[in-house]
Amino acid sequence: MSESFFNPRRINKDLPIPYYYQIIQVLRESIDDIEEKEGQEEIQLPSEAELCELFSVNRGTIRHALDLLEREGLIYREKGRGAFVRRRRVELDLSYLCSTTEDLKSRGWEPGTEILGINQVSPRSHIRTSLKLDENEKVWEVYRRRLANGEPISLQRAFMPTVLMPDLIKMDLTQSFYGIWSAHYNLQPRDAEQTIRTRTATSEEADLLSINESNPIFEITRVTCDINNRPIEYLLSVWRGDRYDFYVRLRSL
Repeated sequence: MSESFFNPRRINKDLPIPYYYQIIQVLRESIDDIEEKEGQEEIQLPSEAELCELFSVNRGTIRHALDLLEREGLIYREKGRGAFVRRRRVELDLSYLCSTTEDLKSRGWEPGTEILGINQVSPRSHIRTSLKLDENEKVWEVYRRRLANGEPISLQRAFMPTVLMPDLIKMDLTQSFYGIWSAHYNLQPRDAEQTIRTRTATSEEADLLSINESNPIFEITRVTCDINNRPIEYLLSVWRGDRYDFYVRLRSL
């Protein structure tokens, strides 16, 4: 890739800001400016030697900058080939309530779902409280891996009252829950409350999401209610921090 790929701004060695950090900022801006063309699969960065010459720094500084960009999910590297801009990231709009399936479709991604497990269980106390269930009531626990264009992006563990969905196990649970609720149980989701946290992945999560254990992930807890203000789902999900962004539109009062 030619030097024209880069934002014309160069690093300022007179500033008390580490060189690697300034390089990261320049590369981030350059990546943001890229317009992905139809059918373009790989966008390669210049080699480490070319970057050293471009920014007038040593190779250790360049490698440190590339390491951090890779951890952010903006680039990936292949031994013997070099560094490449990673495909555009998946966005989740927090402004409205909709299924993961429909959200991915609306953004031009091909959704996919793999069932990792389904059981009828007695919920833990905090889940029972969130779903407003009696002590002896059970829930369906459905564990799924969600994919975008064939790539794993999320693990979702959903808890749903069996009293509302007695034969859920017979349904095609690779489909959108929202569609199943509406078509089979006359349940219409209306609103939800959710909490978002960040942490590193466990070994199981890292394996299922094809990431390293040191990689950051988003953990979301959400309780969804129907039009009668009745809780119908407690959802615990984790999302790859290197492939997913959260988006929300803010308005002034």
